[in-house]
Amino acid sequence: MNEGTKKESFHQGNLRLVLQQVINNAPISRIEIARNLGMNKSSITTLYNEVDEMGYLKEIGSGEASKMGGRKPTLVTINDNFGYTVSVDLGYRHLHIMSNLLNGKSVGYERIEINNRDIYKIIDIVNKQIQTIDAEMETEQGLLGIAFSIHGVVYDNEIVKSPFLDMKDVDLKQVFEDEYHVPVVLENEANLSAVYERDFNAAQNDNNILSISIHKGIGAGIILNRNLYHGFKGAAGEIGSSLMFTNIDERDQYNFKKVENFCSEDAIIESIQKQKKTTGLDREGLEKLLHEGDEDAQRVVDLFIAAISRVIYNASVSFSPEKIFINSKLMEDIPGIFTAIQTTTKSLDMVPELYMTKQSNCATLLGACSIITHHVLGLDEYNLVFAYQENK
Repeated sequence: MNEGTKKESFHQGNLRLVLQQVINNAPISRIEIARNLGMNKSSITTLYNEVDEMGYLKEIGSGEASKMGGRKPTLVTINDNFGYTVSVDLGYRHLHIMSNLLNGKSVGYERIEINNRDIYKIIDIVNKQIQTIDAEMETEQGLLGIAFSIHGVVYDNEIVKSPFLDMKDVDLKQVFEDEYHVPVVLENEANLSAVYERDFNAAQNDNNILSISIHKGIGAGIILNRNLYHGFKGAAGEIGSSLMFTNIDERDQYNFKKVENFCSEDAIIESIQKQKKTTGLDREGLEKLLHEGDEDAQRVVDLFIAAISRVIYNASVSFSPEKIFINSKLMEDIPGIFTAIQTTTKSLDMVPELYMTKQSNCATLLGACSIITHHVLGLDEYNLVFAYQENK
């Protein structure tokens, strides 16, 4: 790298630091940016003006004058009208789509049933939704990027494994980049739930966390030293595929099952349906059975609590996180299950505290919003902090 290239790289790094300061500390003045970055006012003014010319900044008034008097500093925030991003969660039964401004504010959300629809029909639905969003949005640059939350293994923006939705070898990244000419990012849904905790929620000051998603399957998003850990070919965190001892059969053979076969939400419901010889049970029906004191349902849930508590404990021992978050709509709807898991993990002397993810329906979408916002701003390696704001 020659001297000119080094200087340009250093300059671009400083521009990103200024932009990072505005996103993380808005409203903020140039004086505060200079102080936080240890730069002189002249250097910051040059950098600030360049970032402003890119359209990323919006001045919002004056702050307090210093004790020495003088002019009040101009406060600045991110220009939320610059453009917007779209995040898509490709669930098993439902498609979730959210649009967000650059400051992370949610300006649109749709939940669409996709039972038994193939990937081509799902792509058509996503396209129609994006076109509808674009027609309603009035931003300066329009659509900036798209992020997909995938319930499977993702490596280098390619879907390696999709157990619940047949992708038919469709390259989602290529399809949507060709259609909209914006960056497209794919990421595992449990990883995005961890990103949500790191960038939007309760782990903004933590370096090492686990986020365990319990839905049709089970997965863990791992944040190590503030960075998302993918492991070899993106397979880190696939704890639902790990084996758990179940019993010794009449031939003295040790039997093991995959964790997700009896610790996922679907496994609970299927087990209760089998015992009661019925079909069509859903989360709401399970809640009703538990409220009525149904013994079959309570027995299955108690076994789930005992098993998943040990899965969480083992994950805790393996990764030694500061906090563990559980992303589960089932537990959000029936909080007594989460409370029982907290009690059980404490009885096992688990060190990190256990937390339930708030707004679990939006967690992966907001995690997706964060990674695509990082990407379109050229801040992939920078820590950004967002405040979740719903559109009123």
